[in-house]
Amino acid sequence: MPYVVHMPGPTFNVIGSLDGSPFINITGTDPTTHKAVSLDHTDEKGDGELRMVTVSESGGPGHRLTLAELIGAKLDSRNEIRKYSEVYAPTTTQKQVEERAKAAMESSQSTSEVAALEQLGWSIPAVVTVAGVVPGADAKGKVVEGDILRSITTADGVVHSIESISDPFAIMREIPVNSTVTLTVERSGETKSLDIVTGKAGEDERGSKLGIYLVPKMKLPVNITFNLEQVGGPSAGLMFSLGIIDRLTPGPLTGGAVVAGTGTMSYDGEVGAIGGIRQKMWGAVNDGATWFLAPASNCDEVVGHIPEGLNVVKVSTLEDALNAVNAIKEGKTQSLPTCQAG
Repeated sequence: MPYVVHMPGPTFNVIGSLDGSPFINITGTDPTTHKAVSLDHTDEKGDGELRMVTVSESGGPGHRLTLAELIGAKLDSRNEIRKYSEVYAPTTTQKQVEERAKAAMESSQSTSEVAALEQLGWSIPAVVTVAGVVPGADAKGKVVEGDILRSITTADGVVHSIESISDPFAIMREIPVNSTVTLTVERSGETKSLDIVTGKAGEDERGSKLGIYLVPKMKLPVNITFNLEQVGGPSAGLMFSLGIIDRLTPGPLTGGAVVAGTGTMSYDGEVGAIGGIRQKMWGAVNDGATWFLAPASNCDEVVGHIPEGLNVVKVSTLEDALNAVNAIKEGKTQSLPTCQAG
C-alpha cells in the first residue's frame, strides 16, 4: 500500500547504560583543571533519566505496507499515516534513507558536543572553512570552496573574529535579513574582503544566513563516544548535549525525575524543530517520562496532543533546557514556559 506509518519508537536514557556500556563515554583532559575528566556514574539509583526519543516507521523504501498492516495502524490513534509520495520520492532507496539518517546522526553528535562543552565554558578553537555556497545566495561567485573564514564585519563596523565553529552562527542570529556584512577570508595565502547580502533564515530561526556551508577543523579536548547503533536522524542533539553536561558535572541534572526531550542542536546552542513530535511524546510516556522538553518551534504540533501525565516545557536554546531541568530538580516548575494555542 502506498502509505508510510510513523509510530512511537523506543527511547534511550542518555545518562544510563546500554548493553552494559555507558550510553555516553568521555575520555581525555579537562582544560579547566588540566586533569583527566571526572565523570558522573551511570545508572545510579535516584539519578533520574534523560531520555532521547525516536519514531518508528513502517512502509518506507524496502518495506511497503500490506493492507492488514495499514488497517492495524489506523486503529492506533497515536500513529501518523501519510501518503508515500509525501514522504519519499519514487526513486528513493532504503540505502539512501539509511545513509541520510546516519549522516544526520553524526552531524547531530558533532554539534551537540561543541554546544555542550562551550556551555560548560570550555574553549573549542576551530579553523572554519567554506565547503560550498547555497544555490541562489548572494555569496555565489564571491566565496569559493576552501576559503578560511577569519571574521565577519557587521553593518555597525564591529569586526567579529571567527575562532570557533559556533561564532558565525551566533553572530548571524542577530543580523536582520538583507543586511550587508563583510567577510574576511583567507584564500591561497591572501586575505580578501567580501561584501555579502544576508539571506532569509530557516523557518522559526532568528536572524539571517550567509548562504554558505561551513565545516570546522577542530580538535576537542576530550573524546566523546555514543553507544548507539541502528538509530539515525538529527533530533537527539538536545538530549545528547544534556547528557554530556550531566556526565561532566557532579550530581544528577534531573534530581531523580524522568525527563525526555527532542530537538536539533546547533553549534551555538539553538534548539531546532524536528518531525514526529506527537509520536515522540507517546514514546516518552511509554517509558515512564513525566517531563518532556519540546522545541518552541514545534509548539503548534504539541498543543492539543499532549498525552495524559506528561508535562511539556518549550525550549529554544540549550540554556533554556538546562534551566528547565534545574527547575524540575528543585521542584520550582510553576513558571516553566509551555506551548500555548496560537
